Amino acid sequence: MRTLTPAAVVIAMALALAACSGPSRDEPASQGSFLNPVCMPDGSVVMNQLANPDGTFGNPQANFANCPWNKAK
Repeated sequence: MRTLTPAAVVIAMALALAACSGPSRDEPASQGSFLNPVCMPDGSVVMNQLANPDGTFGNPQANFANCPWNKAK
């Protein structure tokens, strides 16, 4: 059996990361992803926003503009 070349391993890892980087089908697109998360007003990263008791996201506090790397310098 042949061994995997380093290039094949790198390509496989890149494909696996790309598959996990975006929001899934059942999550809202504004939720962010592993590579582009949303942040709370204090700058902390939020990986998952929970719905309110009505089951909607209403007015979520976390958004992309709160992240320190998205703020204008």
